[in-house]
Amino acid sequence: ETQGIPYNDDLEDLKASHGAEYWLKWINRDLGRRSDSAHAYVHPTMRNKESLFLITSTKCDKVIIENGVATGVRVVPQKPVETKKDCSKIYKARKQIVISCGTISSPLVLQRSGIGAAHKLRQAGIKPIVDLPGVGENFQDHYCFFTPYYCKPDVPTFDDFVRGDPIAQKTAFDQWYANKDGPLTSNGIEAGVKIRPTADELATADDEFKQGYADYFENKPDKPLMHYSVISGFFGDHTKIPNGKF
Repeated sequence: ETQGIPYNDDLEDLKASHGAEYWLKWINRDLGRRSDSAHAYVHPTMRNKESLFLITSTKCDKVIIENGVATGVRVVPQKPVETKKDCSKIYKARKQIVISCGTISSPLVLQRSGIGAAHKLRQAGIKPIVDLPGVGENFQDHYCFFTPYYCKPDVPTFDDFVRGDPIAQKTAFDQWYANKDGPLTSNGIEAGVKIRPTADELATADDEFKQGYADYFENKPDKPLMHYSVISGFFGDHTKIPNGKF
């Protein structure tokens, strides 16, 4: 707050774009464990219902489209044992198909299915089914960098644990098994911050920055210019750096 960044209970409300928060962590209230979608939803749903099936070591190749309707998906093994053999399978859909393969892979699935810019699909030997320019285009770089700082030796961090120090690892596991608390209840990210420049900061920026800000941020008050977090440790290759706390 002394730096002009106010505290916010929840920066992930899709509205806040300038503030700092304690990093939210999902903890199972009954077990004290860090939660995730697999343990909170997938596993219990599969145990109690017959409507959810999870297929692992498999990737989606394309959506099967018949008479303009998506009727199924073609999948292939993630690591085929016999490359000359057709190991693909087709799963039919009763109602709908949801493609959720990430920023890079979702457009690839659509393009392999015949959905995308027609001339580009033909160049790749794919028959166009839906001429939809824009699929797989207009990607923007997501810049990310780490700035490590040395900490005092008595500051608790994850460095010794990540480095493989047997005493640090045994201490952390013993504390977890005994009390369900300690460093293993955290992912090491303790605070998150979203920022937008102030009017005074914009006044000192160069023309290129001002133009970029005007184009992408000025009229979007819910869009932060930058997001950063505080991590209790160096989460990189510890063989490349001297021992220490970061």
